[in-house]
Amino acid sequence: MQPAARLQAVIEILNEIESGIQWLSVPADVAVASYTRSRRYIGSKDRRAIIDLVYAIVRQRGRHIWRLTETGLSLTGRNLAISHSALNEPNLASYFGADIPHAPSALTKTEQSAAQMMPKNLEGAPLFATHEVPYPLAEGFRERFGSKFDEAMAALNGTAPLDIRSNPIKPKKNLSRGLRELEENIEKTVFSPIGYRLASKLNLNGNPLFREGYVEVQDEAAQLACYLVDLDSDMSVMDLCAGAGGKTLLLSALMKNKGQIFAFDTSANRLKKAKPRIDRAGCRNIQTKVLPREADARKSILSGFIGKVNRVVVDVPCSGSGTLRRNPDQRWRMSGMGLENLRMEQSSLLEEASRMVKPGGRIVYMTCSVLPQENERVVEYFLEQAGSDWFAVDYKDVWRRVLPGTPPETASSNPSCLQLVPHMHQTDGFFVAILERRLS
Repeated sequence: MQPAARLQAVIEILNEIESGIQWLSVPADVAVASYTRSRRYIGSKDRRAIIDLVYAIVRQRGRHIWRLTETGLSLTGRNLAISHSALNEPNLASYFGADIPHAPSALTKTEQSAAQMMPKNLEGAPLFATHEVPYPLAEGFRERFGSKFDEAMAALNGTAPLDIRSNPIKPKKNLSRGLRELEENIEKTVFSPIGYRLASKLNLNGNPLFREGYVEVQDEAAQLACYLVDLDSDMSVMDLCAGAGGKTLLLSALMKNKGQIFAFDTSANRLKKAKPRIDRAGCRNIQTKVLPREADARKSILSGFIGKVNRVVVDVPCSGSGTLRRNPDQRWRMSGMGLENLRMEQSSLLEEASRMVKPGGRIVYMTCSVLPQENERVVEYFLEQAGSDWFAVDYKDVWRRVLPGTPPETASSNPSCLQLVPHMHQTDGFFVAILERRLS
């Protein structure tokens, strides 16, 4: 593809992303994948260039919106590309109106004038532009990061590495050699004993290590969260929001393929995606089941588990504010009402999980969020309502038992909870609270 044709593809994808943000529908990664998959003529080099430019623009969406507003241009994929060109890559302007097929049309006089008038710096810009923080999230970010706000927001708006992990139940022979062949520049993760970080993103689908279940893609933070569930091989474990099974697979492996894991999710499609992953990983102690959203139906399905489960993992639906490096459009999808609805759902799921746990058992509450209102406050409210029957277990005590090395410092206001954040730990933002039901 010619560079001008690439730019037109970027503009079309940006329009899809903007529609997804407006209507809370298709996220950016799905829009990108759908566009490139349906156009088989786009080669791998072109695909990479298109994706890189799309995400470079989306990561600066706040400042582009401000600059467009300042110069009277509407929010469209084309105008986002014009703003990006004026701010970052002036050479892109020459691709508008290029004399080749599929090039974007030439800049109008209005567009040319606006591009020249656009502010070259962020002096006087609002917070949503200077830090790429929409107002519904700003208060929570400021509360979490305090004096480290600038540093933390810069890290959250960076690019995430590709983390993979080995499969503890697969034979380790040939794993090291296979990893070296996978990518020359690969290193061990700092905290996880089974994690590896790759210097560049690769398509693993065709790699034998991946096809045969030796490795899985999983951020180091999620790996650590699974270890902190603190499992024995004879336990019964409930994964109440299993999704496509990423954490479920590691829980199974840490139980040495023994005991029993019940993986529930409200989405049959997500659980369907989990099935080939379970088979590939060689996990034999996982049962999957769709869990309806309706209260009565859920109660009926879960009634047989009440007071019988050793561990309930509840990785609740959340804002995803800890994964903005991977999903930069996610921040623009949240409203104040959306956050409040999530908080209510999180509290409801935590209360539901508590009914399943036997005395001496635990809930491990997780989010991929950094917002206190989804993390500490949900946990604090639960403990207030539960009274003396429940207490928080210090993550550091569990860490010393199940993981090597010194437990990392938490970014949480509650010292017993682990809050991982990119600028401190070089992981996704991830929260873990370990709650235990008293024996008597």
